[in-house]
Amino acid sequence: MAVYVWHYPLDPDFPLSILDYETAETEARLHWHDYMEIALCLEGTGRFLFGRRAVPVEPGDVVVVDYSEPHVAVTDGPDPLRLQLVLFLPELIAPPGCRAFDAEYLTPFTRQGALSNPIRHGTLLAGHLAATFEDLRTTWERRERADRHLLDANLRRALGLLVSEWRPAAIDQGLGDADRLEQVRPVLRYVEDHFRENVTLEDVSAFVHVSPSRVRHLFKEVTNVGFKEYLTNVRLAEARRLLLGTDVTVCDIARIVGYTNIHQFYKVFYRYSSMSPADYRRYYTLGDARGGSPRRIDAPRGGLRALDELDLAAEVDAPLPVPIAS
Repeated sequence: MAVYVWHYPLDPDFPLSILDYETAETEARLHWHDYMEIALCLEGTGRFLFGRRAVPVEPGDVVVVDYSEPHVAVTDGPDPLRLQLVLFLPELIAPPGCRAFDAEYLTPFTRQGALSNPIRHGTLLAGHLAATFEDLRTTWERRERADRHLLDANLRRALGLLVSEWRPAAIDQGLGDADRLEQVRPVLRYVEDHFRENVTLEDVSAFVHVSPSRVRHLFKEVTNVGFKEYLTNVRLAEARRLLLGTDVTVCDIARIVGYTNIHQFYKVFYRYSSMSPADYRRYYTLGDARGGSPRRIDAPRGGLRALDELDLAAEVDAPLPVPIAS
């Protein structure tokens, strides 16, 4: 199964694009890219494929795409699947050195385990997102530079709606409250900043000045997963990105994401991915659209020269599916 990098031109001064496109394929090759993506299904039925996982979509459904995970949208039948896409680079919302508050806008893209994906049509959230998407589209089609502030505001509104959904069932069921979520946010930020180090629950508890037992209990209650499991997921998400996007060796990747024992890294990676790191790279072999020999690409972060198991020689620049006229 080949995986490609889709290159879509975004204005470096304002890296945002709103477009409609359709796909008529029932089978298609996976791709990934360096921009964030939110998709609203307008017409047809189909699936978003994330690696080996399939997410069915119908009109009105909204899909949040983790840009570091290989994915593709396909139709279920003879009629095309028509989508409205919101594409943007993360630095538009949360540039390097930004406030932690701004960085939280991007949470749903990398921590989707706590977010219902897709967001089903008929729900209050899907309705609000659809209305915001319509505002984005209308403003975008005017092509006025003066509208950039409105586009930015509407994009942040859409992201804010998603962030509001990024909360565990326990809170929705009345077992917690907003104060508990706020107490956990510093822990999440600490993990994001220090997961490459030998992070322990004791380190976190010292940072937030709360006992380890209290942090453990509160974290599980609010996030619905244990602290160690969350830390593992953060590390493995970065490991998968490095496996597909750089030429770093598996041993070095293990060290980069916080593992001092390579055998432990292999064991954990296999338990969560059902394949070894090297097999993960092989499975998502990089090739050209005509089924030719593997080729080199420019990865979102870090230069890609040669994967451990592949001899990569030239650059791939595969286009997105052709947008349909608005």
